[in-house]
Amino acid sequence: GHEHAAMASTVITFQARSALRDIARALDLPVELLRQAEQALEAEQSPPGSMQTLVAELCRQIDGLPRHLGQHSGGMVITAAPLAERLPIEPAAMPGRVVVQWDKDALEQAGLVKVDLLGLRMLSALSEAVRLVHAATGARLDLDRLTFDDPAVFELIARADTIGVFQVESRAQAQILPRLKPHCMGDLIIAISLIRPGPLQGDMVHPYLRRRQRLEPVTYKHPLLKAALAETLGVILFQEQVLKVARDLAGFTPGQGEQLRRALGAKRAEQAIARLHDAFVAGAQSNGVPPAIADAVFEQLRAFGGYAFPKSHAAAFAVIVYQSAWLKRYYPAAFYCALLNNQPMGFWPPSVIVGDARRHGVSILPVDIARSASRCTLEAGGIRLGLNYVSGFGADRLRQLEEARRAGPFTNLADLCRRTRLPRALIERLIAAGALDGWGTARRQLLWELGTLHYHADELDLPIPHTDPQLPAESRAETFAGELATLGLSPSEHVMTFYRAWLDAASILSSTTLEGCDDGQRVRVAGLCVVHQAPPTAKGFHFLTLEDEWGMVNVIVSPGLALRDGKHLHGGRVLMVEGVAQREAEVINVIAQRIAPVAIE
Repeated sequence: GHEHAAMASTVITFQARSALRDIARALDLPVELLRQAEQALEAEQSPPGSMQTLVAELCRQIDGLPRHLGQHSGGMVITAAPLAERLPIEPAAMPGRVVVQWDKDALEQAGLVKVDLLGLRMLSALSEAVRLVHAATGARLDLDRLTFDDPAVFELIARADTIGVFQVESRAQAQILPRLKPHCMGDLIIAISLIRPGPLQGDMVHPYLRRRQRLEPVTYKHPLLKAALAETLGVILFQEQVLKVARDLAGFTPGQGEQLRRALGAKRAEQAIARLHDAFVAGAQSNGVPPAIADAVFEQLRAFGGYAFPKSHAAAFAVIVYQSAWLKRYYPAAFYCALLNNQPMGFWPPSVIVGDARRHGVSILPVDIARSASRCTLEAGGIRLGLNYVSGFGADRLRQLEEARRAGPFTNLADLCRRTRLPRALIERLIAAGALDGWGTARRQLLWELGTLHYHADELDLPIPHTDPQLPAESRAETFAGELATLGLSPSEHVMTFYRAWLDAASILSSTTLEGCDDGQRVRVAGLCVVHQAPPTAKGFHFLTLEDEWGMVNVIVSPGLALRDGKHLHGGRVLMVEGVAQREAEVINVIAQRIAPVAIE
C-alpha cells in the first residue's frame, strides 16, 4: 500500500536554456533581449550588452543547481515501517500514488534501497495473447516453461522477421540480425545489447559483427583484457565488463570499479573521472600495461560507460524477445491481436502491424457494428478490428454504444442513431470506417440518410420527408481514404496497391524485386515512408523505411542529400528513391541519390 511504497524522485537541474528562460521570466526581460542572450550563450560569445552580460552570469551561477523534482520512471522505495516515519513524501500527480522527495543518491546515503520496476506494454500483450489462444483453442500456454531452444523461433529472428517482436523490431536491429544470426539465448542477449548508445558511441557494433562473421580477427588491446572480453569477441558490450576491465587491467578493487561505473554514468562527474583516470593508468602501468594502451582503454570505457547496459537487464529482455517471437511463429493471429490491443507500443504504428499480419496470412476483418467488441478480437482465424480503432471513440462513447447494443442488434441507421444518441460526427466515422457495411447500403447513401435524421434528445422524433438520390458509388481509393482517416489503417488494402500499375510500368522496383538486386546496382524503389530517423550518433545521416504491399525497403540518406531533399523526408508520404543497392550478407539497403514524392497524373 501507499503507506509503505512510493516512487523515487529525480532532481531536475538548471541547464543553460532552461536557466535563461527562468531568469528572463523572473526579471521580466523582453523577448528580443532574451533571444540575443540565448544566441550569445549558444555561440559561446560575450553578450552584446550589460543586461545580457548580467543574464549570462546569472545563468552560469545557477547552472547545475536543482530546479524542481521529477518522478523516477520506474524507481520504487519499499519499507517495512511506514514511509512517513523515515522519509519526506508527497502525493504524486496520479491519485493514490506517493513520491519520496529524495532521489536515488540521497536514498542510498540514507541506507535505503531503490528498486527499479520496469512496466512494459509487451508484458500485457503476452498475457493477452495467451488468454486469446485459450479462448479460441482451449490450449493453456505457459510461456515461462519455454525452453529457449526452438530452431524455428531463432530462424524467424535471424531473418529479421521481427515486426512486433519486443526489442528486436527496429530498423537498426533488422540490419544486424541477419549478420549476427542468433541461434541461442546468449546471442539474443548480445543482439539486444549491441543497439544501445554505449556500443554505438564507442564504435563497438561493426567490429563485433565483423568478428562474428570472421571477416576480421578477434584482437585485444592488451592480453589482460581477454578474460573480461572473450565472450564478446574483444569488444565491450555489457556494464559488468567495465568492472572486469578495471579489475584485470588496472587492478581496481570492486569498490573502485563501482566508483568508476557510477562516475562514467553520471552527468557531472568530470573531476571524479579525471581522478579515476589517473588511478586507472597508474594501476595499469603497475601491471605492465603501457600508458598509451591504458589511456586508450579508459577512453573506450568513457565513451561506453555513460550508456552502459547490464547483461542481467539484457538477459531479462531476451526472455521477452523469445516469448514474443515464439508467439509470432506459432500463434500469429493472437500475437497481432494482442499487439493491436496494447498500442501505443514498440517501434511500428498499427498500420504496419496490420500489414505484417496480412503478409503472415492473418486476415484483418473490418470494424462491424454488430460483430466488433470495444477491442480487437479473434474471429474465424483472423482479427476483427475493435470499435476503439474508430477515431473519437473513447471509453465513455464505447460504453454508450455497447449499452445500447445489449438490447439487440441495430437494424438500420435510424435505429442506431436513436438508440445510441451518438453525435453525428461519430456516426459519420462509423460509416467511413465501414462499420455499417453489413446492412448492405453504400457508405455514401448512409451519409446522405444521416443528414435526413433528427434524433437529438431535445427534438421531436418526427420523420422528415425526403427523396433518396442516386449517388455514384465510392471508388476503391475513396473507400481507402475514408478508412485511413477514421481508423489510421485500412483492413483490406495497402496504399501502394493504387500506385502499383504505374510503378511497374515505370520499372520502379518493389521490396520483393529489390531482394534480387546485386551489390552496387542502380535501382529505383518506392513505398510509403513509415519510419524516418536521424539519430545523433549517425553524424548527419538519415534513415528511411519505406513499406509496400510485400515488405520493407531500407534507405540511407547522406547528410548532403538530407539538406537538399529534406522537405520530402516526412513519415506518411509515398516516396520514390533513386540510388544504389548496397548488399551485405542478407541485408540490403538503398543508398539514396535522389528522393521525390510520388505523384500520378
